[in-house]
Amino acid sequence: MTTSEYISISEASRRANISRTALRKHIKVGRIVSDNNGKIEVASFNSWLASKPHASQSAGLLLTDFDPSLPVFPTLQDAELYKTSYEARLKELDYDLKCGTVVKIEDVVAALSLQLSAIRTRLLAIPAEMAPQLFNCKTVAETQDKMHQLMVRILEELSEDERWKQQLQEREHCLSESSEQSTKT
Repeated sequence: MTTSEYISISEASRRANISRTALRKHIKVGRIVSDNNGKIEVASFNSWLASKPHASQSAGLLLTDFDPSLPVFPTLQDAELYKTSYEARLKELDYDLKCGTVVKIEDVVAALSLQLSAIRTRLLAIPAEMAPQLFNCKTVAETQDKMHQLMVRILEELSEDERWKQQLQEREHCLSESSEQSTKT
């Protein structure tokens, strides 16, 4: 009887370019033969490695050696399935945009810029508005009270901005319409 050559699991995983855990799974299901000491039979490993699909085949669209003359999809059916899926996602995105569940980043940036501009303007007006009131204050507590009252008033003014209330109401209306439509279907 001839003795077979054996390699370690670490060496085999390096050669196959997979983790030791993945290699152990292949051993466990019987694709690769190993001895009781955890050594892998080279002949068994080589035959498994030859039957294993190569990384370039299983990578699909992520081929590093891309050839533009070859088709991107293996079959016409795969290409049509991808196209149908893509069109469905586009329609879903358009629907979400119309309902307001998804917003364009440009709209968010513009709205946030307007709001931040209003906050900045209001905060820069505080010293001019507070100076006459604080000038007549006699104690620290009185000064703090006046500043607190003004800050609360300013924050309430900023939170009561009608544009934001209107946008929230429109979004809630659109969401309620979409939920009604989904319950009907």
